[in-house]
Amino acid sequence: QDARLYEEWKWFRCPTLLEVLEEFPSVELPASLLLTQLPLLQPRYYSISSAPGPYPGEIHLTVAVVTYHSENGQGPLHYGVCSTWLSRLQPGDTVPAFIRGAPSFRLPPAPEAPCVLVGPGTGVAPFRSFWQHRLHVLRDGG
Repeated sequence: QDARLYEEWKWFRCPTLLEVLEEFPSVELPASLLLTQLPLLQPRYYSISSAPGPYPGEIHLTVAVVTYHSENGQGPLHYGVCSTWLSRLQPGDTVPAFIRGAPSFRLPPAPEAPCVLVGPGTGVAPFRSFWQHRLHVLRDGG
């Protein structure tokens, strides 16, 4: 019975480790055990949203800051780890990153070729780089 109640509570609340410790102050964890329970951050993948022609030496990202409420929208406000961190950066800050290529995801070579761009869940970021490139080619011969 207790295990079932705990599972229901956990599923409904989706608490962070900090929220569990706040809700149950009698729980005392040694720091060494606490550290073993913290998950490793996984890489976040973002699409580059700038074209290299008009912005040489730069990479732009288009990122929405993730916020959500647990408990079916009634719980505490949570913030996305990476999107929130990125939103707090200042010009000149260093971002550890790597580039993963997608050689088949590119515009047709002819700038006059029409394109239908569909982003099922990816957002506008990669398309922003496409229209920047097209504009650069039309204006400057890119």
